[in-house]
Amino acid sequence: MATPSDAAYLLGRDPEESKRLNAQHAFLVDVIGGTPIHPSIPTAKIRSIADAATGTGIWLADAAQTLHNRHPRHKLSLHGFDISPAQFPFGSLKAPRHEIQLTVQDILQPFPKEHWGRYDLVHVRLLVGAMKEADYPRAVRNLYDLLKPGGYLQWDDCDTTAFCTDDPTPIDMEMRQIVVDAVQKLGLCGNAPQYLHQLAAQTGFVDARLYANSTADRPHLREPARTWLMQVLRALMPHAMVKSGEVVDEKKAIERAERLVEEFGQHCTSALPLVNLYVLVARKPLRARSWCSCTVM
Repeated sequence: MATPSDAAYLLGRDPEESKRLNAQHAFLVDVIGGTPIHPSIPTAKIRSIADAATGTGIWLADAAQTLHNRHPRHKLSLHGFDISPAQFPFGSLKAPRHEIQLTVQDILQPFPKEHWGRYDLVHVRLLVGAMKEADYPRAVRNLYDLLKPGGYLQWDDCDTTAFCTDDPTPIDMEMRQIVVDAVQKLGLCGNAPQYLHQLAAQTGFVDARLYANSTADRPHLREPARTWLMQVLRALMPHAMVKSGEVVDEKKAIERAERLVEEFGQHCTSALPLVNLYVLVARKPLRARSWCSCTVM
């Protein structure tokens, strides 16, 4: 049976979607500064990392490689969690000198007690199309519980301004409206990064900062941004149309989405595709409150 977060998920979990997730990783890392771990997070003492909603585990593998390059003598504990194992890689996922564990876990349910207070860094990326707005407080509390006192949360996400160009056309506006309508009808969060920034303080995090990143001032990312937007819109829009009830027939939804995406791609040869990606970085205080005993089931 689908859990609340699974029911809201706007993307697929097939091999093609796994390929898209892996292909987009390098681009998203470039957008936020060129490293999977945000530059504002000190890495010298990081020994354990959890990646929630890990998908294929590619972010975790890249983060492990980054830490290995900076601190080659450190032994790392690496754990990826996801509501579904469908996109876990076949066999074990390896990083230099480190093994990555992957576990099925709904972010809206309390994590097993052996994971409480275990991690120096907890990472999440792009749940804006996967989780209802009403569920965000519970997710943030569960992630808070995973961290050691002094540990960091990094949450990379976008809002409904993510799909646009510097010269909007009716096609741009139609695609954005499809996404906005689905967000509203499904109870998702159209301003997830800003809401997360607010929730971080309410949950007990300190030093919470929201970093805004965009391809607007990065000409070298123009073509990768165009490619990424076309890929994610192809994957996102048919599901958004069907789940929101705008289109009943999945085939018609795919055909309409393909027409819009092709026109959007042509427009991006002259207009600048804009990808706006935010990073929330927050720290668990050394004297931290515990949510474990009161997490909503």
